[in-house]
Amino acid sequence: MILKLPVSDQLSQTSQGKSIFKTVKRMTFFKKFLQKIGDDDSSKGFKSGADETAYFGTVKADTNFNAQNDAAKLKKAIETKGVDEATIVDVLAKRNNAQRQQIKEAYQQSTGKPLADALKKALKSDFEEVVLALLMTPPEYDAFEMKKAMKGLGTKESVLSEILGTRSNKEITAMKTAFKEAYGELLEEKIKGEVSGDIETTLLALCKATRSEDYKIDDGLAKSDAKVLFEAGENRVGTVCSVLIDVLTSRSEAQLGKIFQYYGKYSKQGLAKALESELHGDLEDCLMTLVKSAWNKPAYFAEKLNLAMKGLGTNTDTLTRIIVSRSEIDLLKIIQEYKRMYGKTLQEAILKETSGDYEKILLALCQPLQTSQRNSIFKALKMSFLKNLFQSSNDEQGFKPAPAFESGFFGTVKAYPDFDAKNDAAKLKKAIETRGVDEATIVEVLAKRSNAQRQQIREAYKQSTGKPLADDLKRVLRSDFEEVVLALLMTPSEYDAFEMKRAIKGVGTNEAVLNEILGTRSNKEIAALKTIYTEVYGELLEENIKSDVKGHLETTLVALCKATRSEERNIDDGKAMSDAKALFNAAENRLGTVCSVLIEILTNRSEAQLCKILQHYSTLSKDGLAKDLEGELHGSFEDCLTTLVKSAWNKPAYFAERLHLAMKGLGTNTDTLTRIIVSRSEIDLLKIMQEYKRMYGKTLQEDILKETGGDYEKIMLAICGAP
Repeated sequence: MILKLPVSDQLSQTSQGKSIFKTVKRMTFFKKFLQKIGDDDSSKGFKSGADETAYFGTVKADTNFNAQNDAAKLKKAIETKGVDEATIVDVLAKRNNAQRQQIKEAYQQSTGKPLADALKKALKSDFEEVVLALLMTPPEYDAFEMKKAMKGLGTKESVLSEILGTRSNKEITAMKTAFKEAYGELLEEKIKGEVSGDIETTLLALCKATRSEDYKIDDGLAKSDAKVLFEAGENRVGTVCSVLIDVLTSRSEAQLGKIFQYYGKYSKQGLAKALESELHGDLEDCLMTLVKSAWNKPAYFAEKLNLAMKGLGTNTDTLTRIIVSRSEIDLLKIIQEYKRMYGKTLQEAILKETSGDYEKILLALCQPLQTSQRNSIFKALKMSFLKNLFQSSNDEQGFKPAPAFESGFFGTVKAYPDFDAKNDAAKLKKAIETRGVDEATIVEVLAKRSNAQRQQIREAYKQSTGKPLADDLKRVLRSDFEEVVLALLMTPSEYDAFEMKRAIKGVGTNEAVLNEILGTRSNKEIAALKTIYTEVYGELLEENIKSDVKGHLETTLVALCKATRSEERNIDDGKAMSDAKALFNAAENRLGTVCSVLIEILTNRSEAQLCKILQHYSTLSKDGLAKDLEGELHGSFEDCLTTLVKSAWNKPAYFAERLHLAMKGLGTNTDTLTRIIVSRSEIDLLKIMQEYKRMYGKTLQEDILKETGGDYEKIMLAICGAP
């Protein structure tokens, strides 16, 4: 059985369909923003921030500070068997940055070793990331985050936009100095090597640190700028981006607020119409950062924090970066905006979406909660993941059980019928050597060959040139497009191993990636992944997982890593009822044991069997398990179990949701977008696209067109089936 897309979806794969999608993008960032700021009386959304001069940080200087005593406490905490994390939190989260620098110096003098090195040896995962961030000065931390955003495959433009778009001239200048000292490179040159086009122009303009910071508003200039923007949009389509970039990167934040107000008087849709075909993806995110930051910076950061904790998987990089970097500036105001915008406290969200020592240190930085407050928040979190799943399975949109087992090919990439590996290798060689690189040929060849054919192209290229194809492509490509191309050249098991290593490597572990890969792959795929992991990196995957995660999440991931889960398609109804009762009894009568029972069942039963268990459980209790899990299940552990449940219920819908979340809000998570589209392109991407349309009322291609750009957009669409 071959799955066919509806006519409307087939249209999206033609040049005509692409043109229609471009026209459909009526609501550009500026139009949406004008609508938001026009409704200033609403309790939610963006409201203009007033100028205030008081202190709005949550971390202050400790009044009884003694650097030598704190250094001694940290030394003892590090040397304690198992590490005394509570003391580390108590010392570092309750001292301001200047005091932490004195503690670093005192520790070095007393032990002869850098404090950061000692902590790095003793700690791991997200907790380690926060602790090391707290030990850096603000310019060092900004420089570190900028470097990390441009390191390795793919550039995180959203991080570059966030930092350069929200820092003062003084902060940007200090960061540039720290970047040069730490990495021996000029920040501007590094940016030029990683991004291009209008986003490069914008970031480099901000990098100059010459933007006006005058609090006084020039009313005449504001009117003039608004008129220039209006005329650029109405009369000179194509020039509007350069005009917009010039205004947004040179005017003060106070001046920009007045410009937006005047522009709204000239036109509520003229600029939107002019920008609709030019602004999307990273450039839109960058300019939106400047707009929102000018209008209300705390609300901008509140929105970023909310998006970081929304959906499957918490973006701990963003969570850590914002809370640490704003803790002595305006975190108190960010917390206030978060409550106003989302109807709950930031602390509630942190308690729900994180866990362990990472949770504790973030809460300490946000101002600690009393035990009674903490308990009341837990009581409010009544709707656990399993209860939510049962509710959403009855909706027309959201998770519906997948149809019975279907045979057939549901990928979007098939073997090319007139394949010739040597000819393709020659085409790629010519494309690489062409001045400026012929990206169109690279897309044409690699996105329209199956993985097995790409491996033959790799071999033919090596034989004809004596060099690895990946190395030559890496030399001439960059950013997200480079990442997709290199991913396509790997075998499926090589790519899974690469993604697992990247998720574990460096400061902080991306547990969401570990959950996604181990929770959705077959035993055969996991076994192949483990073999490749050892061959390429000289390490055992299980050992790397054990050293990077702990607790229930470690137990779950290691169990999945064994690749011994049942894959039987026949359902044992009696066993399903027995497992459902075991879960019910664990939750009702043996509080505290439910997690081990849940892990045992979810990591051993087949996906078909799990569906039947979930159905039987819902007949026994609609909220018993939810109530008992509310204090135990949150953060990465909840995400892991949710992955197993949703993948069993409807795997294409699970991936559709992940893709939707990757493109939602400020900044596109191109890592997730690339990983899912590439890895599922020869398995079930056609079904994922169908689920996406059902769940979100628009095609996956529409969102790719809206949220990405350039050659990255073209290769993504080609993999999705565009001619």
